[in-house]
Amino acid sequence: MLNKMDFTVRLKELRKRKGTSQGNLTKLIKVHFTQESHYERGETKPNAEAMSKLAKALDTTVDYLMNGAADDVEKKTVLSLMDAYIAKTKVQTLLHVK
Repeated sequence: MLNKMDFTVRLKELRKRKGTSQGNLTKLIKVHFTQESHYERGETKPNAEAMSKLAKALDTTVDYLMNGAADDVEKKTVLSLMDAYIAKTKVQTLLHVK
């Protein structure tokens, strides 16, 4: 069961962390602005298709949005940090090559 308060908090937090407005998010998930606003206020729950689009647009999982399970989010974060470190090391290596 979707706990609306927890869901609304996670949705707002992820949207803000992503640095996007409600208007931009509605364009990404292809719903009317008022619909996304209803999601964030806990007035309505997204259907499965909308939930999937929200997760994709916010770089998270449906599980995290619905349940707060952060395993996949944490894995993605760790992988992103590792990729960034590898890229930084490669750039530094290239800059020091004579």
